[in-house]
Formats: sequence, C-alpha cells, structure tokens
Amino acid sequence: MMISPRVFIDDHKNDTFEQLITEKDSLVFEIKKLEKIVFDPEKKNEEWDVYPGPDVRFQMDLEYLAELCSFLKEKYNKEVVWGKDEE
Repeated sequence: MMISPRVFIDDHKNDTFEQLITEKDSLVFEIKKLEKIVFDPEKKNEEWDVYPGPDVRFQMDLEYLAELCSFLKEKYNKEVVWGKDEE
C-alpha cells in the first residue's frame, strides 16, 4: 500500500536538511532503477510480479520527489534565507 505524497511529507517534516537530502537522493536512485524496468518494452523483470507494480511505484516516487523538493525549498527559504525557525 502506498501513502499519499502529503503523508510522505508529514513523515519527514522534522527531518534535518541532511536527512531530507538523503531522502531525495534515495528517491532519485529508486526512480532511475524503476525507469529501466517500466520503459523496457518486454516487461519481463521480476518486479512486475510485485504489488504495487513498478509502474505505480515509479509514479508515486515521482510524486514524493515533487512534494519533497517543494518542502525542501520552503524549509530552505524559511530557515536559511529568512533565518526563521518553524514555530
């Protein structure tokens, strides 16, 4: 079962910048791995036997990455650029 992108961000809202960047890198790595599987026209990889399938995981990882990048940008602007800790 996949979680929503909003819940994904809620799970990481107290992470440090280093932890968020590590999570971003992990998502990018997973997306690159899944790209090779979902764009293979033969679709013979054993990942197709897993639920949810690689196509769904690929789409959800893209959504998580988009939300994470937006969250990172907001956190960076608030805490680094403007120098305000979250209240």
